[in-house]
Amino acid sequence: MVPAVDITTASKADAPRLIEIFSSTDLKTSVEESRWFVNCYLDYHHVLLAKVNGAILGACLWRIEGERYSGLGWVENLWVEEEFRKLGIGEKLLARAIKEIRDFFSDHEVKPRKVVLMTQEERKSARTLYEKLGFRNVADIEGMYDPGGHDMLYMLDL
Repeated sequence: MVPAVDITTASKADAPRLIEIFSSTDLKTSVEESRWFVNCYLDYHHVLLAKVNGAILGACLWRIEGERYSGLGWVENLWVEEEFRKLGIGEKLLARAIKEIRDFFSDHEVKPRKVVLMTQEERKSARTLYEKLGFRNVADIEGMYDPGGHDMLYMLDL
């Protein structure tokens, strides 16, 4: 059964849980790096949360890429707690981020043009989700973030 999910904007009160999430060994970041990353996004960018009964089960971090006039949004990170994956939570978070990106540019009288994100080749479920929402793989980049890794640039035309 799919839980009732509330998609909300993160606040500073959510920082400790987000720091814990983004300092997991799977993400190869320390607590200090995670603290910097989370606080940077909370202070200067956009953080959406998927909560069930107040518990954070997912997050989507996005920002404006380059100058505002470019109309580009960048999804930096999309995460869902492992046992809650494949229930539509990631799709709800990403769809909300896309809407917020469109709204941001419209509110600033700029034509929204594209949403960009990167993933790794081995993340097949993530790639399936992105493609379901209309993203297309526009570039394959060897070792951009992880030596020996295969990164993929995805783009959504707005």
